[in-house]
Amino acid sequence: MKHFLLLCIILILLAHNFSAQDKPKLIGEIEFFGYAGIDPDKVRAVLPFHEQENFVGEEYAGKLEQAYNAIKSLTGRYPTGINNVCCDKRGNEIIFIGLSGKTIPHRPKPNGTARLPEKILEMYERFMKALFEGVQKGNFPEDRSKGYALAEYPPQRAVQLEMRAYAVNHGALLRSVLETSSEDQQRIVAAMLLGYARQSDAQLASLIKATEDSNDTVRNNATRALLVLAASSAKIAGRIPVKHFIELLLSGTWSDLNKSSGLLDFITAKSRDAKTLAQLSRKDILERLIEMARWRSHWESAAKLLGRVAGINEQQLMQLVADGKAEVIIKEVQDKLGRGL
Repeated sequence: MKHFLLLCIILILLAHNFSAQDKPKLIGEIEFFGYAGIDPDKVRAVLPFHEQENFVGEEYAGKLEQAYNAIKSLTGRYPTGINNVCCDKRGNEIIFIGLSGKTIPHRPKPNGTARLPEKILEMYERFMKALFEGVQKGNFPEDRSKGYALAEYPPQRAVQLEMRAYAVNHGALLRSVLETSSEDQQRIVAAMLLGYARQSDAQLASLIKATEDSNDTVRNNATRALLVLAASSAKIAGRIPVKHFIELLLSGTWSDLNKSSGLLDFITAKSRDAKTLAQLSRKDILERLIEMARWRSHWESAAKLLGRVAGINEQQLMQLVADGKAEVIIKEVQDKLGRGL
């Protein structure tokens, strides 16, 4: 119960951007994962919020707590996470609910004193604000060709260029903070900025290590940095070990699923390595990927991974994804592998 209450507090704080707005927020989609043996429709029915409803302010915190308790009463255990994400195709909020997940081992929290300057923490906050604004405006595109992300949305791009200017001259400090700082926010910022540093073996090793951090936002930022690096270079993609990220697909944390599937998508697009595809063919991994491919948003990477396991050629696979034909891809992998999927 102590862990649950702490988790609720964290989720309430993370929900700030969703709830602390004067303008009502509409829930466009509610999606689930980790529901083997559980009927998602029964869970959906007991939730205190529903699709096409909107609410504002403190209502979200109260309804979040109600949702945790309602799911516990129905399934016998608390959900592994309830995360609001922006946005669906209409710009509305999506709520992802994890009903179970594998316990993923993480590195112990470090206890070092390395710190970034306050102005760099403030720069990160400016970046997050610009990112949120860009997403709200539907301005998603970014250039990843240089190994670091540059958004098309001008306010976001301007801060990213500041991040690049700082990171290229402070790579050693960023690695030190990421690997040793006792403060979560310091490691969160360092993970983001290290993706903008000069490419090196040390950069890659530090980011890979950070994907095992105890803090999910550190893991998220580090994995996203690796995703951008993988997208920019087949050589770098080939140097990223896949086993850890395949295991993260079974996590009960939505951001682990989202970023690991995205990274694996880029890696397998560069090279359909037989060993990697064999690992993705495990029954538990396939079941999770099928759950994800059936989401209405953020489903594409999972569907592409399934398509590569099924042996669909890349051009055909990209067309199926573009046409939104996730069920065709799922049927292909089920027909090929069976196993009661």
